[in-house]
Amino acid sequence: MPALKGAFVNLGAGVVGVLPIFIVFQFNPETISRTPSLVLPPPPSDGSGRINGMEQAVEASESMSFSLRVDATDQLVLEDNPVAATRGIHPTIAALELLMVPRTSLSLNLIKLSGKKSASQQPLNKLPTVLFFWGTFRVLPVTLTSLSINETEFDVLLNPVRAEISVSLQVLTPSQITDSAFAIGAYKYTQGVKEVMAGLNLANAAEIGVSNSLSFLL
Repeated sequence: MPALKGAFVNLGAGVVGVLPIFIVFQFNPETISRTPSLVLPPPPSDGSGRINGMEQAVEASESMSFSLRVDATDQLVLEDNPVAATRGIHPTIAALELLMVPRTSLSLNLIKLSGKKSASQQPLNKLPTVLFFWGTFRVLPVTLTSLSINETEFDVLLNPVRAEISVSLQVLTPSQITDSAFAIGAYKYTQGVKEVMAGLNLANAAEIGVSNSLSFLL
């Protein structure tokens, strides 16, 4: 079975804003740092009475960071790729950078030029809807918060042909998504998978006898 590749899916891209763009990782990152966190930390007691520190108004959030390596060498030497030969890894870097750029669409521009108003107009400063695909069990709506691009080699036209890219992203929760049922569905799917995995962990704990050891707590 071939190894899966991680990817970003830009759902807010394309000429009319409906055609997704896939950015498949050339090399999967070796490590991913994940930081799940409460959106609203429990408030400190102010002496006015009991405060339920377990109540949360919104879903927990999560930040991630990892490094991507992009290299056009194989495409230049083994595949004789004409895009890599004339543009290096510019297309990949550009696609990643556009994940952080507010989207516009041709239809909105035409409406603006014609002077007509439409109730369906969306603000021009809206970021594209992006999904982070990391295997069949993790598909998450995210925003890229930063990119650090270290271009390490160039061709004769000064196109970058190798780069190390550090990516930082923030997982979006359903309360932060207003117009994409698909993105909300991806979040809920991944959360559902977590619950199933936690159930499997319970079964695994029973297999190694942990449940018996902690039965006095139940």
